[in-house]
Amino acid sequence: MNGPLHGSALVLLLAAAVRALTPPSWADDVKDCRSEESAWSDIGHSFAACRRLADDGDPRVEYKVAVMYNFGLGVPPDYGEGSVWLRRAAEQGFAPAETAFGDMFRQGMGVDRNYAEAARWYLKAAEQGYGTAQHSLGAAYAAGRGVPRDDVEAYMWLSLAGADADRDAVATRMTPGQISTAQEFVREWKPSSQP
Repeated sequence: MNGPLHGSALVLLLAAAVRALTPPSWADDVKDCRSEESAWSDIGHSFAACRRLADDGDPRVEYKVAVMYNFGLGVPPDYGEGSVWLRRAAEQGFAPAETAFGDMFRQGMGVDRNYAEAARWYLKAAEQGYGTAQHSLGAAYAAGRGVPRDDVEAYMWLSLAGADADRDAVATRMTPGQISTAQEFVREWKPSSQP
């Protein structure tokens, strides 16, 4: 057939072109893996797509893969594998991963319990201004867990996290001078840039 395409040949050619332009069925899963707004309940079905993307080194995707392993979303729960992926994302300075990795050390999930290591990871994320890490670090200072007990540091980090009730509980054992010092630290604090 050397002339123009007719009838069924044209339909077949157009159908093939549409299939070629249509993203694969897992394309939305890939978008979910990279999106910061995805709901965890929506992403569990995307494990295979996210796992493939995680090898590219995107800390957001590595973090999501870790959460999927830790909570059994689309894959059987595996804290050991989850901790591997959290470490990868945390070592790139991704604050949610640093905080979650600190939580794993604090709870002894997938890694040996180590409060000092938990506080170290919380500090990395807290210095970036990540509120969840600031709260966890403030609680560590308040309890002396992994760091020396320091009410001024606890007050500062809890204030920055907006954890007013926890901050006020620490303040009950502080002198007015300590509170004043902590409030000054809060006023002067500035987040660090990510590594």
